[in-house]
Amino acid sequence: MQKSGFMKRRLEDKVDPEESSVAPGTRFTGTISGTEGVRISGHLKGNVKSEGLVRIQKGGKIEGNIQSRSVIIEGKLKGNINSPEQVELRSEAHVTGNIQTSKIAIAEGSFFQGEIIMPRKEDKPIMFVEKRENSGRDNNSAKST
Repeated sequence: MQKSGFMKRRLEDKVDPEESSVAPGTRFTGTISGTEGVRISGHLKGNVKSEGLVRIQKGGKIEGNIQSRSVIIEGKLKGNINSPEQVELRSEAHVTGNIQTSKIAIAEGSFFQGEIIMPRKEDKPIMFVEKRENSGRDNNSAKST
């Protein structure tokens, strides 16, 4: 039984009911902005500004900046991240750019080149080893817009 105010542990568990998607094999140039989450499985050349979860899937790529409450990177990002809540770099992440966030988790095997800026001195990056695979829901639950 979950208690009131229970915090979900994994960022995937916080996925938005509606999200925009750039599908695999799709190339998009421009800015994506909105209140819901964004899932990138293709190639985006431009910025993302979202109030929801932004996720770059394995094989996905963004050349631009991300501004979102939380971010998961499994693909490639060449740009900066500004996320007040949390950023997670998975084992296949490849990030070149600066990250500003209050919480960051970096998986063993990921690549990161840049600066991490955290608002409080006591905040520290967390290193982890991925132990579980993504659920099937993550692979095909995105709604294309």
